[in-house]
Amino acid sequence: MTHSFEAGLQRRQLLAALAGAGVLATGMARAQAAWKPSGPVKIIVPFPPGGSSDILARFISAGVGDRLGQPVIVENKPGATGSIGAGYVYGAPADGTTLLLGITDVNSIYPHLAKGKVDATKFVPVSPLASTGYVLLGRPDLPAANLQELLALMKKQNLSYASAGTGSGPQMMAVAFAQAAKADNLLHVPYTGMAPALQALMGSQVDIMLVAVGGAAQYRSRLKFYGVSSAQRVAAIPDVPTLKEQGLNVVGEAWMGVLAPPGTPVAATTTLAEAINQATSTPEYKAKVAELGMTTLTGTSAEFGKLYMDEYRKWGEVVRAANIKLE
Repeated sequence: MTHSFEAGLQRRQLLAALAGAGVLATGMARAQAAWKPSGPVKIIVPFPPGGSSDILARFISAGVGDRLGQPVIVENKPGATGSIGAGYVYGAPADGTTLLLGITDVNSIYPHLAKGKVDATKFVPVSPLASTGYVLLGRPDLPAANLQELLALMKKQNLSYASAGTGSGPQMMAVAFAQAAKADNLLHVPYTGMAPALQALMGSQVDIMLVAVGGAAQYRSRLKFYGVSSAQRVAAIPDVPTLKEQGLNVVGEAWMGVLAPPGTPVAATTTLAEAINQATSTPEYKAKVAELGMTTLTGTSAEFGKLYMDEYRKWGEVVRAANIKLE
């Protein structure tokens, strides 16, 4: 096809066509690269300061700001399982200067529990940051030394599980675990956060719970560790096998990533993604992620968009199958 095309053009016409195409391509590239934030960029973290998502946002902010030529400010807007911060970004101007630190709880789970003004599917995925598996824990005196003994115990008696609240990632992972184990007798005991839930578990007020690996590794000698929900074992607790390798068909991880308001132009998200990807590809960032018991997530905006929608659909199915309602 190329040969016949060239044969049908005079040399001068061909050169002119190629030159025109080159000018057009260069112009498009310049248009894409020409976007610059009009002012400081805000990353909204929908949780209080000090959590993993907040730590990651602050860790990359300086590097991203250097690449964008504008300061990047991390602002916490906690409340209502993250929906306050998400709603703020959803309604912000779609100019690339207000971004959301998205996470499974806020963007994949909560929208199926509370039908509000925010359509989570309309956020624009910019860049992934990290993922974390959950670890299944048992109270110190639970009479089950391993997962198989725990599953046997669950068949004999009713057990309770703690969570950071209805609709939280830990509760949803516990629901997925119960579904895989074919156990319908687990009693949910919600707490106001992970810290009080862990305290209740250590005090033997509840039997089991699932916790993000980074929040549990320090309790390795104080609680029973039955397995991790990630696809592979986790470097922070390498001796703990996955649930999958122990014969339980449940795999789940929480994702974190940067999202933009609906309608944000491609030129803006492309530039933002490049800046974030450069900041997250450094050895320092990867070391920080590992320190938090997480795994670095990489990929293009399109790949992150696929993950985002896959997770949204997956957790929606779990919510509906278990008929979970906000209490």
